[in-house]
Amino acid sequence: MCEVATAGLTPSVDLVSLGGGGYYDDLAYSRALGKVVAAPEGTGRVSLVDPDSMVVTSIAVPAGTGSADASATTLYVVDRSGSRVVGFDIATGAMTASHALSSEPDYLRVAPTTGEVWVTLPGRNRIEILEPMALAAVGSVTTPAPPEGISMDGAGRAYINNDGAVVAVDVARRVIVGEWDDGCGYSHGFPQIDLRYGLAFGGCRPNGGVGVTTTDGELRAGYEAGGGPAVLAYDGARHHLYVRGDPSAELSILAVCSDGQLGELARVPIPDRGHGAAADESGHAWVADTTTGGLARVTDPFPGTE
Repeated sequence: MCEVATAGLTPSVDLVSLGGGGYYDDLAYSRALGKVVAAPEGTGRVSLVDPDSMVVTSIAVPAGTGSADASATTLYVVDRSGSRVVGFDIATGAMTASHALSSEPDYLRVAPTTGEVWVTLPGRNRIEILEPMALAAVGSVTTPAPPEGISMDGAGRAYINNDGAVVAVDVARRVIVGEWDDGCGYSHGFPQIDLRYGLAFGGCRPNGGVGVTTTDGELRAGYEAGGGPAVLAYDGARHHLYVRGDPSAELSILAVCSDGQLGELARVPIPDRGHGAAADESGHAWVADTTTGGLARVTDPFPGTE
């Protein structure tokens, strides 16, 4: 652990209603759009939430939508029941394109450096890559094991969890360029990356655990928030890691020091069930609330680490 002062500051929590219902398996923040992207499965809608005003815009989508992300103009969703990816114009809500997949998809993210849509296909140990306009397939990446989660670092790499490791993929070349043991044994959720510190964070299936490794493969730290499988989000500007186990009624806010050690800043009461977390660029962590179908916005008051 690294020692980090809290200066007596206290996080605050605001609840955002999205109309109720649905099961969360994903939550994203689109930097290109500047909105939180919430896709509670079974509701037939994706909500785009302004992180500061908490104003909500909803777009009608297939009821089987379980994962979503957005560019500045287009919402992309994974329709798990139809095994397809569908695009929607954010301004009008009209469908722009659809692409049928060869097996059931899991998660989707937009690559910031290329605009491509990357979709995980666990049943085929593969990531399918689609161009952003017509959603035509333009490539794929074969993974060592079924890919779990997918994250983008904004600097040309994608990351997945694979068993007990974080795997890095070069977006332009579509090849695996790194694999780092996170100490989890069996990983869960969306891995997180700190580019400046050269660190990778892998979520664990048991006890809300997280393992911290350098991108040279050296395991540096571990932490358990308690509860079920870990759900992670990361603020790379502040070097703050957000960890919750689902189910668990607490969100841990952790400071990450430059050597990869962790310091606990706070444990914040949150709704006890919700399989999704994200961090925006305004000092908020967001967690899904499956009980109400809404979100909880946690305002992080703590200064960043150096």
